[in-house]
Amino acid sequence: MASPLPVLPRKSRNVASLDVPKPGKRRSCRGNSALSKLANDISLYRKRVVIIAGAGISVASGVRTFRGKSGVWSEYVWSTATRDSFRKDPLAWYNDFWLKSMKLPPNLKPNPSHQALTGLLELCPNLKLITQNVDGLNASSDQVVEAHGRLGLFKCIPDEDSDTDSESDDDDDRLVHLGHRRKRRLAEAKGVCRYQQMDSIETDDLPMTTALGLMGDSLDGPPKCPLCQNMVAPQALLFDEGYHSHDFYQFKKMEDWLANAQVIMFVGTSFNVRLSEVALEHARAQSLPVYNFNTQDFLEATAWLDATNISGRCEDLLPQLYTACVSIQGAKQMKPTIDAPRRQKRGVCWKKKCIQELDDELSGK
Repeated sequence: MASPLPVLPRKSRNVASLDVPKPGKRRSCRGNSALSKLANDISLYRKRVVIIAGAGISVASGVRTFRGKSGVWSEYVWSTATRDSFRKDPLAWYNDFWLKSMKLPPNLKPNPSHQALTGLLELCPNLKLITQNVDGLNASSDQVVEAHGRLGLFKCIPDEDSDTDSESDDDDDRLVHLGHRRKRRLAEAKGVCRYQQMDSIETDDLPMTTALGLMGDSLDGPPKCPLCQNMVAPQALLFDEGYHSHDFYQFKKMEDWLANAQVIMFVGTSFNVRLSEVALEHARAQSLPVYNFNTQDFLEATAWLDATNISGRCEDLLPQLYTACVSIQGAKQMKPTIDAPRRQKRGVCWKKKCIQELDDELSGK
């Protein structure tokens, strides 16, 4: 087969000017023009935007990130956060690993990042949020998926997993592949404990002594499922689990959202987890624009990835984005008083003027 013609790189949207950066330099935009363009995509053009949020949005609330110098996983062996490790000694797993590494700060509350995201979701029904955080700081709604679980909830763990070696699926032709639908159906057909697959266990469903231990520093005995008495693990996606391992992670909904997305927006996340990798792979395949709000994990714009880095803290940038979207919504609702025969032409000019005023406001002119 003849090799395909080379793809000519389109003009990068990852730079604020037309100057071509020197090779090897990271290209990034500090936000004004890129932020206003994204706000237009969200509020003016009503594009379907999927937001993938990571630990960076909760830093201002005092929650530790998972990676970096002070990250949780820099202190523990990665192999500990697995089902296999949990099964070997559930009590030691909780006392030596989980209860020490997953402590949330006291008086935890949402910060401006979470508030801005909630406002954006209420303002724009076409927005969908997939959060990888387990702190529960994002308000629950039909537009939100907590892809990696939530602290305070638990799931029943079977004595052994079946069908874990086969990676085949009978629906491999779908655009986005995050989980195995065949494995999900097999689990349902076997009639397993509902807390293994479908429902989550609340802390209140556990004995009081166990609940108090989970809120403290140690347990006297491992938590057990109120239905089948199997061991209970936190409702968090472990490293040897797939998104199909429990319905709480809603992998089908995530696949559908990403498959229908017109824009993908990353906020405060790294790119070495499966969700981010799959989303980037899909963006490349479908030529989707990607926005990355971050302070350190930047993307490189290439011929195959239309990436824009907006550098800064989430708690600063997201409120700016929300304000911009609100301004555009307000401008859309205003009706210019013009004669009917001239309304269409003048309306277009008026809309462009509103957008230009918003760009000037964001750039401090």
